Amino acid sequence: MERKAEVTAIAKFALILMSALAWNMRSRHAQQIATPPSTAAGGDSRSPHGLNPSHGSMKVAIAWLSDVKGEVQLADSTGREFHPAYAHTPVTEGSVIQTVMGRAEVEFEDSSTVRLGPYSLVEFPRLELLPSGARAANVSVLKGTVYVSLIPAYIVKTKGNDLQLMFGQQVLHLHPSSHVRLELYATGARLAVLDGAGQVDGLFGAIELVKKRTFTFSFVGQSKPAVVNKVVANPMDAWDSSAVKFHQNNAKSGKMSGNLFEPPLAP
Repeated sequence: MERKAEVTAIAKFALILMSALAWNMRSRHAQQIATPPSTAAGGDSRSPHGLNPSHGSMKVAIAWLSDVKGEVQLADSTGREFHPAYAHTPVTEGSVIQTVMGRAEVEFEDSSTVRLGPYSLVEFPRLELLPSGARAANVSVLKGTVYVSLIPAYIVKTKGNDLQLMFGQQVLHLHPSSHVRLELYATGARLAVLDGAGQVDGLFGAIELVKKRTFTFSFVGQSKPAVVNKVVANPMDAWDSSAVKFHQNNAKSGKMSGNLFEPPLAP
């Protein structure tokens, strides 16, 4: 009888030990997934493009290609080899999207969007989920015409979310409800503020953005941008305006139904 009790006790102890080891392995595996490669590998802990991730933040797919028309190509963070892009494909940190005779739209979880016109090139050097639950995204425009529209705060609670638009040596910080059009060319850029407000930082300092004004930046020298109190129409404005209304209406409907965010699943 004592022998049987001893065997039972040993078996229970072994089971407890195995469970503890399994739990430890699962915890370490989850931690490795949540840790960006740049910090897990040791050495230089900075993320690509000199962006330092916040402590406890996670690199996640918080954006996806919501619309693709014509010839659009995508390169993910593992390399620079472009492949045909398709709608509903997740956009991860380091992804690069380029359009040829086509156009594309990237949607974020809060229903804010980035739209690329033909012959445009955009990179996503930062896509993070912060410990607070807020999202941080940096979008670098390298070529072409790009629209950015942030969802109004009265439709979606976007407090803490941070979307920065980078072009040349400028960094654009947009407020909720902001809507801009950026046209990038070889020697400069033209930024039209269609709605909302924000701030642009560059070599010349900080400048407040005002609705219905156009800011023209020169990449030659360090002069402040020229400002005119009007916005000249672009042939793609109708496409952009229609998309903005669609996403705002969709967000309102999702808010009422309680099913606001439905990002695609990674393959």
